Amino acid sequence: MAFEVNWLAVTIVALIYFAIHFFWYFPSAFGNLWLKLVGKEGEPKSKIIKETIIMIPLSFITVLVIDVVMILIGISEIGPALLLSLLLWIGFVATIGINQSNFNDRGMKLFLLEYIVYLIAFLIAGSILVIWK
Repeated sequence: MAFEVNWLAVTIVALIYFAIHFFWYFPSAFGNLWLKLVGKEGEPKSKIIKETIIMIPLSFITVLVIDVVMILIGISEIGPALLLSLLLWIGFVATIGINQSNFNDRGMKLFLLEYIVYLIAFLIAGSILVIWK
């Protein structure tokens, strides 16, 4: 089965996906709350830079996978794109997040803070990708 990825769309949506995560953890958004929930006073700048750099290609890979799955199953409308994005989040992000939070005794507030951003980003990515087609 042959299919074509719109590399421009995937790249731009990946940057949007990255920006959602980046701004989510700004101190003025949820960064200070996250620090409090994990019991930290702050993060070293070098660690923040390293994690930010790593997040860029990971955002691209995530958006590419969402796009490829949409192409493979023939999604071309917003409703099914949102449903697929939700299902991908539930199946691959929420389940892993719940497992990690459970084994690490991190609590529901921290789980929600750390993983709802992925749901938002998945839904936005799926929506933009299907509209772009």
